[in-house]
Amino acid sequence: MEKRKWLWKRKSSDRSPGESDSSGSFSLYSERSSDEQDALRESPSTGAQSPEVTSKLTLVVDDEVKDTVKNLTEKLSAALVNISAKEDLVQQHAKVAEEAVAGWEKAESEVETLKQQLDVVMQQNMSLDVRVSHLDAALKECVRQLRQAKDEQEQRIADALIKKDAEYDIAKAELDKQILDLQAQIEYARAENDASIDTRTLLVCEAMEKENEFLKNELLSRCRQLETMMIERDLSTRAAETASKLQLESIKKIAKLEAECRKLQAAARRLHKSVADSSFYAESATDSQSDGGETLNALVIDVHKRSDVEKNGDGTLAALDDAKINTPSVESEAVSGESISAETLVNPEFETLIKRVEQLEAEKLELERALDESGASLNASKGRLGELEIMEALQKELTAVNDSKILLEFQLIGMEAEARTNSSYVDLLKAENEKEQEETTQLKVKCKDLENELSRTTKESELKQSTITNHDFALKKEDLTAAADKLAECQKTIASLGRQLKSLATLEDFLMDNSNIPGLSSNGMNSPKCDSNPLRISIDTNVHLENGKGEDLPMYSCPLTSSENHATSIKNRNGFGKFFSLSKSVKEIVNNQD
Repeated sequence: MEKRKWLWKRKSSDRSPGESDSSGSFSLYSERSSDEQDALRESPSTGAQSPEVTSKLTLVVDDEVKDTVKNLTEKLSAALVNISAKEDLVQQHAKVAEEAVAGWEKAESEVETLKQQLDVVMQQNMSLDVRVSHLDAALKECVRQLRQAKDEQEQRIADALIKKDAEYDIAKAELDKQILDLQAQIEYARAENDASIDTRTLLVCEAMEKENEFLKNELLSRCRQLETMMIERDLSTRAAETASKLQLESIKKIAKLEAECRKLQAAARRLHKSVADSSFYAESATDSQSDGGETLNALVIDVHKRSDVEKNGDGTLAALDDAKINTPSVESEAVSGESISAETLVNPEFETLIKRVEQLEAEKLELERALDESGASLNASKGRLGELEIMEALQKELTAVNDSKILLEFQLIGMEAEARTNSSYVDLLKAENEKEQEETTQLKVKCKDLENELSRTTKESELKQSTITNHDFALKKEDLTAAADKLAECQKTIASLGRQLKSLATLEDFLMDNSNIPGLSSNGMNSPKCDSNPLRISIDTNVHLENGKGEDLPMYSCPLTSSENHATSIKNRNGFGKFFSLSKSVKEIVNNQD
């Protein structure tokens, strides 16, 4: 409350010049008003003067009054402006005072929070001391377990080496036995193979030679039969071609006859237009002739279609059978022509037609004979084709037999090669056995030499020990003293490391807590600077002085980032970071001692 009073106290020298001006203006105004009042009082005494003088005086007084009123109004306006400015200043001072009071209260609350945090830090230091003691005990147990594990591992290695040596000796003995058994088996197998291969190979070779000769003879006979069959097939195809040519020629002749018949029908129609009976017979003849022409056209089309098939045997037979079927139409045409010639007996041209029909019948008979002959030849060719197929199947069997013969020959060659490789393998096994025997003899000699050397060295060592016991005793004393010094140094280093760990733990926890304080961080995000916060430096120094270990603490000139504070806080909460760092340092010390 004492600090609040000074804000309201003001000295006379701190007053503004506007207030002095306003007070001076008020004093001048009061003086002038008093002078005017005096003049007014004196004016009745001079009332006896002339009216002109009074009028002049009144005018002068009015002018002066106006001037004074103007001056007073100006001064009043200036005074009002000064008063408003001073009121603003007063309000600003009041706001500043309120802000100062709020800041002071805030600072007091922050000081209280910092005191509470200091208490928490002290408690954490105590808990850390307890944890360090536990960690020291855990470290000692770890070192003991490591030594025990090393001893156990060495013992296991020694046991494993002994077992391996025993297993090696057993395996070597078994291998020697197996080698002897294999040698006996190889000798027995060689004797059997020599006896069996000679008899079997001779028998197989003789049988294969006989089979080869028989198969060669069969091949020659089958090849001759195939040649004869091929010749017969060519002849049959030629006969079929000739038959098809004859059939085509006959069809052409029939077409010519049809054309001539049509010409004769046209001539007969011209001659017998007057006679109704003759016209009736002519119409029937034309109908029969048209039917015959249609059948002939169908025959020509069928012949052209089957010309490709007639080269084979079956096609020619089918075409000839069709010709046989369609020939009755030609006969009917001939009969119709005879009836027309018998009925009409008008023109001698019908006689020529009859003669031609007779010729066609004779040609038809010849064609039928040729067809029968070609059918017989085709049947014979079919039988020959079946025989050819049988020959081809036999030839395939022959090739398969030849392939099997070749395979058997290859198998014989492979068996001979295997017998040779087995003999060479037996020779190699014998050579390896001889080498192993030589190596065993050499090893026995070396073992004897080593035993002799061991006996010599034991004797020499006994002599040396008897002579150098005193010297070794002195050296052992020196080694013990050096080891004691090293142990003392190690204990000192462990103590210094423990102090450093304690100091680091206190620093990390304190920095973690400071990172969570809202007053020491700008906007709650940036980490505080080490040099800019005197209160934090004083807290750090107090902590170091209370611990009494300020000499061993490292000097940190840079602030920790938020991520580092977070990581260190997690490590300190779990207690793993300190344990691993301390265990690493102790391991290094133990390695240096070893």
